[in-house]
Amino acid sequence: MGDIEVDEHNNDLAVSNKTNKCKLKRAWKDEDDETDDIKEHKKILRQKFISIVGKPKWAKIDDKSINDIGNDEDILRYSGNLAQPKKGVSLAKGIISIKKVRGLDLSTSSCGKVVKALEFHPTANLALVGGSSGRVSIVQVDGYKNEKLQSVKFEKFSVDCAHFTTDGQQFVAGSRSHHNFYCYDLMEGRSMFVPVHHAIGQSKMSKFHMSPDGKIIASCGKYGNIHLFTAKSKEWITTLKMNGEVSALTFTSDGKRMYSFGDMGEIYEWDMNSRLCVKKFMDDGCLQGTSLALSHNDQYLAAGSSAGVVNLYKLPYDVHPKPEKTILNLVTAVTRLSFNKNSDILSMASDYKENAIKLLHVSSKTVFSNFPTTSSDVGKVYSMDFSPNSGYLGLGNDKGQALLFKLTHFHNY
Repeated sequence: MGDIEVDEHNNDLAVSNKTNKCKLKRAWKDEDDETDDIKEHKKILRQKFISIVGKPKWAKIDDKSINDIGNDEDILRYSGNLAQPKKGVSLAKGIISIKKVRGLDLSTSSCGKVVKALEFHPTANLALVGGSSGRVSIVQVDGYKNEKLQSVKFEKFSVDCAHFTTDGQQFVAGSRSHHNFYCYDLMEGRSMFVPVHHAIGQSKMSKFHMSPDGKIIASCGKYGNIHLFTAKSKEWITTLKMNGEVSALTFTSDGKRMYSFGDMGEIYEWDMNSRLCVKKFMDDGCLQGTSLALSHNDQYLAAGSSAGVVNLYKLPYDVHPKPEKTILNLVTAVTRLSFNKNSDILSMASDYKENAIKLLHVSSKTVFSNFPTTSSDVGKVYSMDFSPNSGYLGLGNDKGQALLFKLTHFHNY
């Protein structure tokens, strides 16, 4: 079966900014109004998606909710072929075994000059790739063909940030040029225009994060505002406020705590039940905070600054914590931080300079010396992510490329 792509000239499938922006409601197109060709196209998309991922329980048409899904084995049985990381073998420091493979962009239509969004699906061997052209593609990740499954074009909407929802059913796309955002349902092949409530004031959806518990979408707004939306209905809940501008957000693995970082150099810890700041501290030696990441085992908090410094804090921390390690390998503002799912690698990158990316061996607090090499040519990194079992590292750059690297210490995905 060949590539499946949403025709950007098809007004019934492409997303249009002409959608009514004044009402907070879902913008699903009524199926009764669809032509037979459109219905058949969506049927093909569903069949192709299910052939890769498997028929998940949440896709069955019955009265059961997603909460009826049982234990982890039950979920994995419906979520595609996931390999497990190698057991009993610790990741060695010094030199990392990494190999560049076929990129995720080679099978997709152009995402634009800059790939701002690259993320792996939480349970299946899939990834999304999106960028300045307003196109987001879903790719099957195997390291060889990386076949495109489907692609959607958001009209007049440069994609600056896109994430899968925690359950993997949808992805959400935002832009620095729009206050509103879009949601795309992978199973139904439908787009939802989400107008942002006027009460939150000026806001852009160029930086947002999904809470791991699947409840919240948190967006970095202007003037220190952090806007919270429900992940299910995409409705605005409330706005939190910190001093200065907010630059970065990250959540604990259970979603009960959120950390924020901004241009004043202070890190805030928020209780997501009470929606109150419970702690805050000054990042050591920081003048302006630019990025933030929390390890998936909740042991380490990494904070990047405009000076290219990354401070690594051990959790839980004291009232005035000092970093366990300060990493000085980058010389320009640290714009991306990401831990792999095993919490043994921290990737650090700056989009201000070519090839400005380093990988940290977390347990030894040392940087791998062999990545990137002079032949890697990764460009300026604008997006990056590790696959669920750390088998792959994906990098989106300023050359319209979605690069893929295989970490051979781990299994394929």
